Amino acid sequence: MAEALPAEQIEPQSTALPPVKIDIAYSLISLGSTTIWGILSSWLLYFYLPPEGEGQVLVPAALYGGVIFVTRILNALLAPPVGYISDRTRTRWGRRLPYMFISALPMLVFFVLLWMPPVAEMSNWNLAYLALIYILYNIAYGFNQITYMALLPDIATTDDHRVRISAWSSSFFLLGMVVSALSGMLIDRFGYAIMALIYALVVLPLFYLPFLVLRERPVSADDAPAERQNILSELAIVFRNPAFVIMSFTGLFYWSTTTFMQGVLPYIVTEVCLLSKTDVFYFYIPGLIGSLICYPLITWLAKRFGKWRVFAGSLLLSALVLPGLMLIGEWMPVSLRTQGIIWVTLQAIAMSGVSMLPPAFGAEIADYGTELTGQRREGTYYAIWGLVDQVVNGGAAAILPLVLMLGRSHTEPQGPLGVRLIGIIGGVMMIVAFLIFLRYPLRRRSVISE
Repeated sequence: MAEALPAEQIEPQSTALPPVKIDIAYSLISLGSTTIWGILSSWLLYFYLPPEGEGQVLVPAALYGGVIFVTRILNALLAPPVGYISDRTRTRWGRRLPYMFISALPMLVFFVLLWMPPVAEMSNWNLAYLALIYILYNIAYGFNQITYMALLPDIATTDDHRVRISAWSSSFFLLGMVVSALSGMLIDRFGYAIMALIYALVVLPLFYLPFLVLRERPVSADDAPAERQNILSELAIVFRNPAFVIMSFTGLFYWSTTTFMQGVLPYIVTEVCLLSKTDVFYFYIPGLIGSLICYPLITWLAKRFGKWRVFAGSLLLSALVLPGLMLIGEWMPVSLRTQGIIWVTLQAIAMSGVSMLPPAFGAEIADYGTELTGQRREGTYYAIWGLVDQVVNGGAAAILPLVLMLGRSHTEPQGPLGVRLIGIIGGVMMIVAFLIFLRYPLRRRSVISE
């Protein structure tokens, strides 16, 4: 932990930089983290439990999901302490930047090691190795990303600026997904381990170059806690923020859907559309273009009608589009490739509001918490969201292999039924998220003033 300094000794940091430069610098980190997250979400399950004929199964299928879920839970329990510690850190570099700087390199090292199991065939040693390295990776990832997200309210203080940063971050997020999709080509040519090493070296500068630009807003003596609360008291205070509670439960469902969609895409390409791993890349490009076209429209709509309406509309539209995965089949007069790309593109357009606007809501909710208590707790808010994210991703990773076991044969009427059912499951979860989000209490703040 960084050594604490009295608030009056903290050196003020200049933020007199062009806003666009700050926006891009902040979003570069999103590009790096999304790239490695996209690779893990798409290929880690595929690597350890490949479909028949696609490689050697490395771990027992029945235990893989359990290990991923348990490691996620263990790391989720570490998220609140990360936010709690960063909220109370006082250094001349700020509260968040030191942790972001220290954690990035270990995170990438553990990312590479995930693709280097000790045994080249099914083995419980591989399962134990996966559990250990995945825990270490998620610890480093948590320190990096929780403090990164908690930095947003410090560098963007208006709703307009936050929506703009959200648009930049979401664009870089999509670019990261496309960059990660190239991994299929590298896997075919070099294998998984070399692929991971190449990506780690490529994204390493994206985590460190932004430090040349990013500066935190100084923490004043008034922002410091009036009395030192223990972590349980801090959590209780955060959960008394109604906007936080509603957004957290909404996120539980749309995060699950996003995780399912990302994890199942290689299976859609190879088992539903009957293509190769290399073709996964070509399914990302139309979705990226569709989302990027939507982001300026979402920014305008959020300014015109409020970000709450746009986000709620995106949830509802996604619920209508996702079940369309069940319709892809040879009975239609177009190729399976074309059907798959159309579905992916429509899904990306429908979910563009869901993918773009959460950072702006997060900063708004953290500010509202400051109004309620008189103290800034951004780290604690984002840490709990990190906890929920870990639990959601762990649960989705545990459930997905079981769903995929349903109807894996291409000769069945609906083809690999387990893959297709993810669209139905995702649609139901987005409906639930929409119904919960109807109770969000800060709707009037969601209209950006001119």
